[in-house]
Amino acid sequence: MSNITVDARMINSSGIGTVIKNILKRMIVLKPEWNFFILGDLLTLKKYNFLKCDNVKLISCNAPIYSIKEQIELVKRIPKDTDIMWSPHYNIPIFYKGKLIVTIHDVFHLAMPQFVKGMHKQLYARFMFNMVKYKANKIICVSNFTASELEKYVSIDKNKVEVVYNGIDKEWFNVNLEKPVYDKPYLLYVGNVKPHKNLVNLVKAFELIKDKIPHDLIIVGKKEGFITGDKNIFKLTKKMSDRIIFTGYIDDNLLKQYYKQADLFIFPSLYEGFGLPPLEALATGTRVICSDILVLKEICKNMVDYFEPLDIESISRCIIKNINNKKNDSIINFYDYNWNICVRKYIEVIESII
Repeated sequence: MSNITVDARMINSSGIGTVIKNILKRMIVLKPEWNFFILGDLLTLKKYNFLKCDNVKLISCNAPIYSIKEQIELVKRIPKDTDIMWSPHYNIPIFYKGKLIVTIHDVFHLAMPQFVKGMHKQLYARFMFNMVKYKANKIICVSNFTASELEKYVSIDKNKVEVVYNGIDKEWFNVNLEKPVYDKPYLLYVGNVKPHKNLVNLVKAFELIKDKIPHDLIIVGKKEGFITGDKNIFKLTKKMSDRIIFTGYIDDNLLKQYYKQADLFIFPSLYEGFGLPPLEALATGTRVICSDILVLKEICKNMVDYFEPLDIESISRCIIKNINNKKNDSIINFYDYNWNICVRKYIEVIESII
């Protein structure tokens, strides 16, 4: 039996956590002959039923990510008989000497330093990406764009890299319309409120057209991040507090309804490694408009309408153009973004070096 150790400390994170959960709950079932050692906070891990299988052992590891402590604690916690370690993020255990697979979601810290506060964060990211370059047996990138960025900024050996798209659960394609989540027509954004998500320009574009449309703008994300991220934009949203609504955290069932009932989903990000929210919106049948950045063109293809994210008028024109076309005209192919296919590719990568 092969022993697979997984760093699952980020299992509750929005993007990386989605990948960890969807990979593990399928791989554990598909490979009953493998033993899985799952590192993380025990109280958190015990909440997941798929981690209660006979071939799973939970190991306490509470060291904060990106810390010196994690490098010490990870090496202590990784079982000595581990055949392969999977790190779902670039913060790999640098003192681990066994076989290693690493998932890279983006190289944001290297590609967009203007949005990274503190030189220490940039230096840390550069150091860790270089450690990935030398220590990983295989590197899984979530898009061709991310793979090309990794090659550009870190000069990774192409033979080490496999591109494996993230998936969308089938349930996203079968969302039934329930009671209204909001009492007016609305535009929707889902994601965090970090500066590179470009909500500043979305809000300014909304201000340009708000008197021409009946829609409010709903932002599924924490308002606090907006306040600390950009005080000027906070003043602007405060001025339009009757038209711009922050939901804060909502669970997946409610989130699906927000997607389903929106007249338009808007994704103005300046940088992504993959871009899951537009696909989720498309799966529920909602029309989507996106930034015309390379990765979104790769992932969303011709299923969405695009705008120039740094041009406020381009965003507002695109909103007006699409706002009355409430349903998405394109059919997203479930098999292009399928977690089952994704997991099989992960298994192939593991088996190639085990």
